[in-house]
Amino acid sequence: MEREREEASKVRPPLEVSEARGLRLGPVGTTAAIAAIASLLVAVALAIIIPGIVERHLLAGTAESIQTTVNDIAESIRPSDSLNAQDVEKLQTEVEHSLLGREIVRVKIWDRTGTIIVSDEARLIGLTFEMSDDLLAAFSGEVIYEEPDLSRTENVYERDLGDLREYYVPVDSGSQGIEIVFEVYELAAHVVDTVDEIRYAIWVALGIGAIVLLGALGAAAVTNARVEKDRRDRSRRLIGQLIEVREKERTRIVGSLHDDIGQPLYRIMFGLQASKGMIEPGSPVDDELTKLDQLVRDVDTTLRSELTALRQEPGVEIDLESALIELVEVVEGETDLDIDFIADVDAVLPLAHRATLYSATKEALTNVGRHAHADTVMVRLVEGGDSTMIEVVDNGSGTMGPPGLGLTTTRDRLEAIGGGILVSDARGGGTRFVAWVPNGGEHAE
Repeated sequence: MEREREEASKVRPPLEVSEARGLRLGPVGTTAAIAAIASLLVAVALAIIIPGIVERHLLAGTAESIQTTVNDIAESIRPSDSLNAQDVEKLQTEVEHSLLGREIVRVKIWDRTGTIIVSDEARLIGLTFEMSDDLLAAFSGEVIYEEPDLSRTENVYERDLGDLREYYVPVDSGSQGIEIVFEVYELAAHVVDTVDEIRYAIWVALGIGAIVLLGALGAAAVTNARVEKDRRDRSRRLIGQLIEVREKERTRIVGSLHDDIGQPLYRIMFGLQASKGMIEPGSPVDDELTKLDQLVRDVDTTLRSELTALRQEPGVEIDLESALIELVEVVEGETDLDIDFIADVDAVLPLAHRATLYSATKEALTNVGRHAHADTVMVRLVEGGDSTMIEVVDNGSGTMGPPGLGLTTTRDRLEAIGGGILVSDARGGGTRFVAWVPNGGEHAE
């Protein structure tokens, strides 16, 4: 079996870990991302809302100006009862002199019957149309301004005039109420140009503000990432030092128990056996020495068991590959599993990384023996780029349920030193366990 392992270890299998190590934004980075999205949404909203508000204000100002002119015209021809031919003729003259020109390209004056009584377009004069909702609202006293609906029949002659804005201005005749409504069409170029300039200015201002904000948040995120990285590195170093201290202390305890307690126990047993040879068999003293001898042997058995348990993790002097070979042999001896072990690593890992990767392998093999219902297992220790990975694949029943305490603890230990863990279903059935640690040492010669 050793020869098969040596042959297998000559081929380096590909390092496959299907879990992507994503970018961790951190609290500030997340805040920066949220702020960037919020800034974009606010910029779009403002770029849409503000120009609309400006356009409405421009139209309202123009409507007020037109209403003033219309009131002046109405005052000059105000009849005593109703409009007559002379009033209509005077209206026509006043419209041509006071309203038409520059941006205003069309004027219609409506009476209550829906008839156009005055217009600069002679073909419309005297025609009666179904009154629109806007015209009805104007006869109720409202001043209306909007983009005209050129699909209506009465607007057939305005379709070739370009982009227009439409104003309905009622004329209050006092006791007679609203007898006529002026419909005025204005070229929208100056409104559109003004709104476009404002929209452009808003986009530029918001764009600059967003860039400055994102720059500031980005700088904060980078600073936070560096601080977070330094904190993680410090944490990993401290955890690594803690593990190293633990391993050294464990090694010291093993030596102390073996030398300071184990050796004296042997001498006590030899002394008891020698003492038994000096007295009469079956005597009370012989019986007491026999009991003491059995007690010492029990203590020695317990001590050996504890020493074995303490030696099951790699110490300072033991390299990871040798420790894993020994672990595989122990597991094969204690279970019915047939385990193939492959190793191909050059990196010299720090003690904390070796100890944690060894513990992860031990946890994986323990879970296979307890839960997997498998009979063959493949264990690979391989190096890939900046990490060293241990992979344990069995042919059992696959992953079952959420991770237990042992697996969770193993994950926490690995992540604490910059590594990770992945448990998934293996191809063809069974479970695939992968644990990795960063390479923290130089390559061996």
